[in-house]
Amino acid sequence: MNISTVLQQYADQIGGTFTSYDHEKCIVVVPLKDNRFQTVLAVNEKSKVSGKPRLYFSSKVSELSDAINPKDLLIQNGNFDYSKFIIEDGQLKVEASCLSDSVTEEEIRFMIQEVAQLADQFELRFTGKDVF
Repeated sequence: MNISTVLQQYADQIGGTFTSYDHEKCIVVVPLKDNRFQTVLAVNEKSKVSGKPRLYFSSKVSELSDAINPKDLLIQNGNFDYSKFIIEDGQLKVEASCLSDSVTEEEIRFMIQEVAQLADQFELRFTGKDVF
């Protein structure tokens, strides 16, 4: 399966935009309700755990601050189907990942949509704006 083709087709299907940077990185801008948008980064890389090809989708939520309770984030993680919160370079993000050789196109679409919706939901909660 060509991941870039799947992402391009999905972006076209939902009225979003697709931008490819190279064979390993691209972004999909996902339109959401209330005229909001969320940018999802898709990266194809080698898993640091198994060494197998891994695909991950990530979207920024906000800068990490003292107002964000890490325990609450861990509790929220239990409610998500594919996603989880991560903290990277002082940023709170929502990320979903899978082994790229066993994922289906439908799962890719679900992951992108979930990452975008959750990141937007928590971005609005923590910042009150549509930043990313």
